[in-house]
Amino acid sequence: MFATLAKLALAVTDPIELHGSGTTNPSKLYWQVMDFMTARAKIPLRMTYRAVGSSTGQAEFVGASNTPAGTPFTHFGSGDIPMTTANFNALNGAEMMHIPFAVSAIAIFHSVPPEDNAGQPLNLDACTLAKIFRGKISSWEDAEIKALNPQLKISGAPQIKVAHRTRGSSSTAGTTEYLKKACRAEWEIDAGPLVTWPAAPQGNPVEGSGGMTAFIRDNAYAIGYLDAGHGNSEGLQEIALKNAAGKELRSTDADISEAANQKASSLPTDPTSADWSAVEFYNMPGDTTWPITVMSYLYVRKDVSGLNAGTAALLKAFLTFILEEGQTLATDFGFRGLPDSVLTKSKEAVGQLTMPTGVTEFTFETSTDAGAGAGDYVISQKRRSFAEYERSVFDDRIKDLQEKVTMLEQQLEKSSVFELHGSGTTNPSKFFWQTMDLMEDRSRHPIYMTYRGVGSSTGQAEFVGETNVPANTAFNHFGSGDIPMSATNFAKLGDRKMVHIPFAVGAIAIFHSVPSDQRDNKAIDLPPCLLAKIFAGTITEWDHADIKAANPHIAVPAGTKIKVAHRMEGSSSTSGTTQYLDKACPAEWSGKGKETGSTVAWASGMNEVQGSGGMAAFIKDNEYAIGYLDAGHGHSEGFAEVALKNKDEVFLTSVTANIGAAASAALSANPSPIPAADADWSAVNLYDMTGATTWPITMFSYFYVEKDLSRMHRRTAALLHAFISYTLSPEGQTALTTFSFSKLPSDMLDVNQATLRSITWPAGMEEYEFETDTQRGHGAREHVLSVKRRSFDEYERSSLQTQIQAVQAGHCPPAPVEYVEVLVSSGGGGGGDDDASTIAVIGLIVAVLALLAAGAALFKATKKPYAPQRDAAPAPGTALGNTST
Repeated sequence: MFATLAKLALAVTDPIELHGSGTTNPSKLYWQVMDFMTARAKIPLRMTYRAVGSSTGQAEFVGASNTPAGTPFTHFGSGDIPMTTANFNALNGAEMMHIPFAVSAIAIFHSVPPEDNAGQPLNLDACTLAKIFRGKISSWEDAEIKALNPQLKISGAPQIKVAHRTRGSSSTAGTTEYLKKACRAEWEIDAGPLVTWPAAPQGNPVEGSGGMTAFIRDNAYAIGYLDAGHGNSEGLQEIALKNAAGKELRSTDADISEAANQKASSLPTDPTSADWSAVEFYNMPGDTTWPITVMSYLYVRKDVSGLNAGTAALLKAFLTFILEEGQTLATDFGFRGLPDSVLTKSKEAVGQLTMPTGVTEFTFETSTDAGAGAGDYVISQKRRSFAEYERSVFDDRIKDLQEKVTMLEQQLEKSSVFELHGSGTTNPSKFFWQTMDLMEDRSRHPIYMTYRGVGSSTGQAEFVGETNVPANTAFNHFGSGDIPMSATNFAKLGDRKMVHIPFAVGAIAIFHSVPSDQRDNKAIDLPPCLLAKIFAGTITEWDHADIKAANPHIAVPAGTKIKVAHRMEGSSSTSGTTQYLDKACPAEWSGKGKETGSTVAWASGMNEVQGSGGMAAFIKDNEYAIGYLDAGHGHSEGFAEVALKNKDEVFLTSVTANIGAAASAALSANPSPIPAADADWSAVNLYDMTGATTWPITMFSYFYVEKDLSRMHRRTAALLHAFISYTLSPEGQTALTTFSFSKLPSDMLDVNQATLRSITWPAGMEEYEFETDTQRGHGAREHVLSVKRRSFDEYERSSLQTQIQAVQAGHCPPAPVEYVEVLVSSGGGGGGDDDASTIAVIGLIVAVLALLAAGAALFKATKKPYAPQRDAAPAPGTALGNTST
């Protein structure tokens, strides 16, 4: 009995121990396997692993500094590099085995804020990385880095903070050996587990993978190296490295095993005594091959007969677990399985261990084995610790929650309102509003689009965003103007590139309010120099001799003052008018000290107005006024237009002119005045071009768009792309003509399509499609703008417009009977001419009533019933110019 009790006491108080040390990269895998084995064993086990780096692991395995010398400090070592030749020789003939157990990646991680790189991976090649780690490149704004990352926008030239390991490590060896192999010309320092790094402040020593992780996480604009699984599990940002095939990729996108597959057949055939120090897998060929691939090894003495029998048995069981079940577990930590041929050799090596005499080896129970599974030396999957069980439950719950969160995010995005906002020139504003209404009606998903008609200069200022917070970020998703971005505003963009996308050709016309009976119902002709004198304030009366010479039919009261109106805020119509006057008659404009541009100094006594609406109101409310407006606006108000003399000395109005002819003339010129889409367009103009029917104040209308839209929310960017695409489409170009614009020449449309393709759109953006004819099934998709979808408002507007056009053409709709009866009874019962006159009056009144009714209904129909709640949480599509996905 006492012997039995003694045996039981020994079993309780003397656990079997196993201890190892080495690389930090697989440490979490080792700890998990050790936990599993401890929980599954019947007898007590004590298993530990110290994550101290590959170099320390090798040194402790060799034990040169131990007493007695050459005695290992641990039962096994581990590294992501083979034993160095020096350490291998220090074994003094003792046989060791390299047992490969996994393939992994060393990756480069950084802490550049995502918004600085538009949420995109930061790209580096081997030579640029070598210069960074050497200290030759010290700023993130270095030209070589920006050449690889055109979207990178960093202000203040922050210094690159390079972190490196202080003690020898396999990740240091992998990184430096890779740089030495991939760019020897730039990597002029040592390669291996320990190298000499640049001094602080650029070089920052850290201890262990944990220290590297903490440094990158806690310091903005840092860079360092880590095993890929560790860095990605910590949520660090990974550099996209250019591999040997010239492909930029991250470890998560790469084939980590491919490099090992390529060299599997060339590995040493004898795992027990060969020097493996020359084995490496860096910068191997292949489009998806990861360039810093490492193989992870267990270092084991072949002869373990001198170990405690239990420890030797536990070591062999640990190795077996790693090469069996551990192969699946390793993938959770960013490792990849070994090539089959290498795995087979590793298992064979374990079988070659020289074990102590009489050792009882551990076995594994994977399915219930009655009786035998209860043995002392059985590692059984039927035994578990509660901690391990609870971890597995938590893992399942976390996965379930992640799936639910993903589903909720998708549902939230689907139910959110996607927004698009712009501002700028008033001239195409009505077209923009109409297009936005149509897109909202034709979209399956709720969208909300607005445009503020504030003038080209304000549109440019809001696009540049100099006064925004943060500074130099756009207030809106796009701008618009009838003039190119001014050279001053273009320069303010700095590194922000923009593109000009002309979308229509328009005309600025001169309108007046001289009574028709005082000009014999004829147009007033004004050559450019005469018009310049009026706008310069040199000629101030309508009966001036020069005006009467050009217009003998004019008969205004003597001394009638000319009331000149001009815009008070910067506008494209001011720019167009003044630039035309200077080009067509410089002697009377710039020659007299007059300015050109969207905002100029006018002569005293003239009349300031705000916006196109203010100009229209002034001309309408003041006889003998003159001013400038986009032609469509002025004609929609019914204003009288001045006939201008064009380059070919032909008097004509915008109604009789060919508005698009100036654009065609410009495009056919050699060399073309049209620059690259992302260049400075400030010198582009279509004023006073040749051609008998060419209008002299012709302008492109432009979209102002950022060339790099990768930071814009992908849904908003898709709306912008669709809005521009519709405007350039045959339907959009035709719609523009109803607002007195002219279509773009086909050559310009081709240029615009190339410009759209040159824009950097956000990752994951799905472009809208347009359904013009029924596409069964496909047309019902979310990203389809379908003409088969309409709102009743839009339908009713269309119907009323048809009725109005019929009335205007003299084809009146049937009059309500009660109106006719009242009108007939009030008109008397006689016959003859009186009756005919009465009927004519009735018809006229009915037509007027129909127009009034139609107008009232049209007003009601055009009231927009919907706008998103502004106090709601921002939806994904609300992001403005610099917002990421």
